[in-house]
Amino acid sequence: MLKFFLFMPCRIWSLKINEGNRRNGRMTNNRKVMILAGGKGTRLWPVSRENYPKFFLSIGSGKSLLQAAVSRGVKLAGIKNVFIVSNSEYRFLLRDHLKEGGLDFPLENIIAEPEGKNTAAAIALGMRAIEVMAGCGAPAKKGRTKSSAGAALSACDGAVLQGAAKKNNPGGNPSVFVFPADHLIKDEAKFIEALKKAETASGNGYITSLGIKPYRAETGYGYIKAGEKLRTCLAGRQASPFLRTSPFSIKAGEKLRTSPFSPFSGREVERFVEKPSAAKAQQFLKAGSYFWNAGIFVASASVFIGEFENNAPAIWNAVRKWDGKNGRKLDAIYKKLPSISFDYAVMEKTGKAAVVVYDGDWNDLGGWDSVYEVTSKDKNGNALPPQTASCRKNVISLDSENNLVYSTTGKIISLIGVQDLRVASTDDALLIMGQGRSQDVKKAVEKLKGDEALVNHIRVRRPWGSFKTLERADNYKVKVIEILPGRSISLQKHARRSEEWLVLTGQVEVTLDGKIYKLKEDDRIKIPKGASHRLTNRRRRKAKILEIARGSYIEEDDIIRLDDDFGRV
Repeated sequence: MLKFFLFMPCRIWSLKINEGNRRNGRMTNNRKVMILAGGKGTRLWPVSRENYPKFFLSIGSGKSLLQAAVSRGVKLAGIKNVFIVSNSEYRFLLRDHLKEGGLDFPLENIIAEPEGKNTAAAIALGMRAIEVMAGCGAPAKKGRTKSSAGAALSACDGAVLQGAAKKNNPGGNPSVFVFPADHLIKDEAKFIEALKKAETASGNGYITSLGIKPYRAETGYGYIKAGEKLRTCLAGRQASPFLRTSPFSIKAGEKLRTSPFSPFSGREVERFVEKPSAAKAQQFLKAGSYFWNAGIFVASASVFIGEFENNAPAIWNAVRKWDGKNGRKLDAIYKKLPSISFDYAVMEKTGKAAVVVYDGDWNDLGGWDSVYEVTSKDKNGNALPPQTASCRKNVISLDSENNLVYSTTGKIISLIGVQDLRVASTDDALLIMGQGRSQDVKKAVEKLKGDEALVNHIRVRRPWGSFKTLERADNYKVKVIEILPGRSISLQKHARRSEEWLVLTGQVEVTLDGKIYKLKEDDRIKIPKGASHRLTNRRRRKAKILEIARGSYIEEDDIIRLDDDFGRV
């Protein structure tokens, strides 16, 4: 009996501690979910833009990709344990967007990056946030200033997670699930089950990637080559918290012998492969041991942090200087960080990489061909995504097959005698692309460098509402501003333009050089160049304002913010 005990597989120990957590009602408390919401909006241009990345889009269901990702995270860990790492510009937009989808997401769980620096920096920042919380556990003291980059992070400074789960803090070394916000997963239950299998493997000292079982020879993805089955527990600081506190802890560097009949659910990673040629991709498909790299990772918090320390110390040592509160400090840190992926920085260097295979539906929606692939078709193979349904009557197809039409407008689109086209239509841009040319959209976008159509839609969302440009020239711009109830634009001034506001609907309060004016429908007011001004909607309904801006320079970056409710000063 003793002999069997000593050779009991690590997986059984992992399952036993998980079962203990279930009985104590603490399973979700010992998990954290980190959702990476980044990107430049180029792959699905013109529907996505630099300031409106594809995770905001709804493709294949009524939910946006972000809303669906957060819902998966909530099922894994509960909403209080889900965190989004995203650009600081999106912080309030993300919260409002999730609320539109029925998710009352905590603003403090949105960790705001000052700028995008690829996935290594984003994951390091998210881990630093988890480290600060786990190392201290106390809420920020009342009255203390909180930064926009994670306002509810613990007020403690420099608390370091050493890796061992504390006896009185079962969440001290949680499992951390990292996945992108812009992937389409239709079979949510199967996907979550695969993540739980990855958690089982990672509980024994690994960073486990989810490898997608390929069904075609794809040249647009990186690959993971799976090696031997997982049969060892990794010891030391990065090992499972249970193993370190179990009656028979093992020394650093040792391997625990396991039963040959009960390997872990997963394999060690033999190597990572860059996007292959078509011939190589075909070989990978036939081999059966190569899997698409989805950029999905699971590990304990201590393993993530330890492998940053071992393989990307410059990134971790810099991010670790952030105390969870000081936004300006984080700005300075980010300016010096390299832009590098987590795969390059950590996964290709670590000796703790594992892979668990997911053979369910998955699509990263890396282009318009992917959108066509996941969208239902009519009898002629033509696809209209669900969000285009309201415009369906305006799409006319005659003798046309295997086309995709994605329209965000009510304009009439006629297809006559064409095949295999991908059409994406917005108010200000139209893309017509042949099948198989998704990767070339980036080339078209590069030619738009400096053009507003690359950055924003005609309707631009802001934390306080939105504005839509109706007409513009070199010396004037006309737009409609929509202010949400209870919101205000920043107190601001412009150096090179004046403005005139006309109230179209609702009632607003205008602050002009320190004086307050209350305006109702049909009232107007002039804002001289250089005057401080602010627009506030204190009513329960949206207010609409017609703005006419005149001057020698009318771009949106002619703004000096003096005060702002959304931390943008």
